[in-house]
Amino acid sequence: MIFAAIADWADKREYPVEFMCAELGVSTSGFYAWRSRPVSERARADEVLLRLIGVLFDRLKGNPGVRRMHAELAAQGHRVSRKRVWRLMRVAGLQGRHPRAWKRTTIPGERPVPAPDLIGRDFTASKRDRRWCGDI
Repeated sequence: MIFAAIADWADKREYPVEFMCAELGVSTSGFYAWRSRPVSERARADEVLLRLIGVLFDRLKGNPGVRRMHAELAAQGHRVSRKRVWRLMRVAGLQGRHPRAWKRTTIPGERPVPAPDLIGRDFTASKRDRRWCGDI
C-alpha cells in the first residue's frame, strides 16, 4: 500500500522517490523491486472474476447480493469463496438490493368483530366538528 502511494506520487512527479521512501521508512530498492514485479496470478484471476461479476450483475436484473452472485459463479464452475466475491463486488462498487422487512401491524383476535359503520359511509358534514372518522 505504501509502495502504491509512492508510485502514484512518483508518476505525478510531486516528490523524488528517494525522499518519499526515506520519509515513509521503506527502502528505495524495495520500491523499485515492487514496481518491476509482474502482476501476480491472483491479481490476474481477480481481474477475470471482476469482469465476470460485472456481466452477471447486469444480466441478473434483481441486483444480486454476494450469496446469489457466489451461487451463480459456482453454477458456472468458478470455485471461489464468498469473502472473495464480497471483496470483488465492493471493489467494483456493486451492491445487492436490500428489501425492507415487512412488519405486520394489525393482528386480529380469535373472533374479530367488525366495527360498526356509525355514519353510514356519508362523509359530508353540515358544520365543522360534526362528524369525525378515522382509519387504523
